[in-house]
Amino acid sequence: MKRLEPVSYGSLFFAPMEGITDEAFRKTIIKLYPEWDYLATDFLRVPSAGRYPSKHVVTHFGKELSQEEEIKNKTQFQIMTSHRSFTIEMIKQVVELNYPWLDINLGCPSNTVTKNGGGSSLLLDLVSLRPLIKTIRDCFPGRLTSKIRTGFHHTDEFEDSIKLLNDEGIEMITVHGRTRDMMYKEPAQWSFIEKAVKVSQVPIVGNGDIWCVNDIDRMLKETGCHSVMVARGALKFPWMAQSYRKGQMRETSQERCLKIKTFFMEYRLNLEAEEISDRGLLKQSKSVSRYMLDGVDNGDTIRRKLLLSQTVPDFFSIIESF
Repeated sequence: MKRLEPVSYGSLFFAPMEGITDEAFRKTIIKLYPEWDYLATDFLRVPSAGRYPSKHVVTHFGKELSQEEEIKNKTQFQIMTSHRSFTIEMIKQVVELNYPWLDINLGCPSNTVTKNGGGSSLLLDLVSLRPLIKTIRDCFPGRLTSKIRTGFHHTDEFEDSIKLLNDEGIEMITVHGRTRDMMYKEPAQWSFIEKAVKVSQVPIVGNGDIWCVNDIDRMLKETGCHSVMVARGALKFPWMAQSYRKGQMRETSQERCLKIKTFFMEYRLNLEAEEISDRGLLKQSKSVSRYMLDGVDNGDTIRRKLLLSQTVPDFFSIIESF
């Protein structure tokens, strides 16, 4: 497995999002908005017994995208593990499939995830976390990164968690500026991203409350972080990286509607190429549409119509009317 080139300063990451960043979605982003420097898979839960068939792992990454070396090199394959999981077996599969970049999820706040010892709950016990990270590092020869929150209940051990990841060979750390208990209810605390930059010997990627193009430069300047990862803001504006690179700081509601229409036409083609059921196509389209109408003229009314649509033709007739 070849070593990847270092991530360039100011790179833009499209964040991993559960149920969203599957192959069809990433194919859409790659085609329409190649200005995103890096993307990520949705996290794959490491099984607590045995191992997945290799076909399942490939499908998770994307069967077509797995064949493109350039895409593999710019994609974080994110895993969700715990102390009870068969982590070594999963890492061996990733190595066998020649995926060069593995990302460890230490940030997911979901109750379903944390009650099973995964995601941000791993931050509750740094003593136990250390050997888990070391085991993954020892088994994986490619680029190893991690996405982390500032803590679970509090931030008392935040600096220790950053130092731990440095010590055990994590090559880049994405910091989401909230504890698990904060969920998404309070503003992200960028001061902790700045603190991580000062403590860490490896690049820090800032994440949290990037809602517009101007927030990208503001995050880089205020925190000193190396790069920026965008999550919910990238669902609202999938073209944010494109606008940023072109210096387009503002857009009219009409321009936004045309971009939304272009996105969904391409997304539909990629979903249909996977021979997804109409029910699945409608469900995925609704999930992706939730943030996109924020700020659009009559956006709440349009979103309500989209979410209440009963068929694929109904949904896309609304999109086509933009």
